[in-house]
Amino acid sequence: MRALKGGRCRGDSKGASWTPEKGFLKLRVVLDTNTLISGLFFRSGNEAQLVDAALERRVKILTSLEILEEVREVLSRPKFQLSPNEAGSAFQLVVSVGEIILAPGKAKARCRDPDDQKFLDCASAGRADFLVTGDRDLLSMGRVGRARIVRTAEFVKLVKPGR
Repeated sequence: MRALKGGRCRGDSKGASWTPEKGFLKLRVVLDTNTLISGLFFRSGNEAQLVDAALERRVKILTSLEILEEVREVLSRPKFQLSPNEAGSAFQLVVSVGEIILAPGKAKARCRDPDDQKFLDCASAGRADFLVTGDRDLLSMGRVGRARIVRTAEFVKLVKPGR
């Protein structure tokens, strides 16, 4: 292991990072937009547990400018009935718990739906451990780089407190 700035260490091929202040492995995870939005607004269920794990710093959410752009657009949709301030607060929450992968480049893996490619690119460039989604096209791929592509329920089992 090599020390990184701020006393943090990152394992070689595992990707999860050890933090001395917490003393546990922190999984690096990309959430698709539907999973993230569901976790923010529907406070029960697996998606909410996943967002709670990020807020409690048990996982590190990876995102990109392209993903954030989509999140901002979704938050502004009339069906959510959010004021500009509420949408802005929700967006800032996403930014505050995430690590932004700048200019992620293109993953070797290609998704059938070009709109979902941004999640593969972010997972690959960010050296994610998991990409969490309910999207069938993404799930059918099984893996991108070293990241396993899994449903929310499967991932939540991995990050429940006490595991």
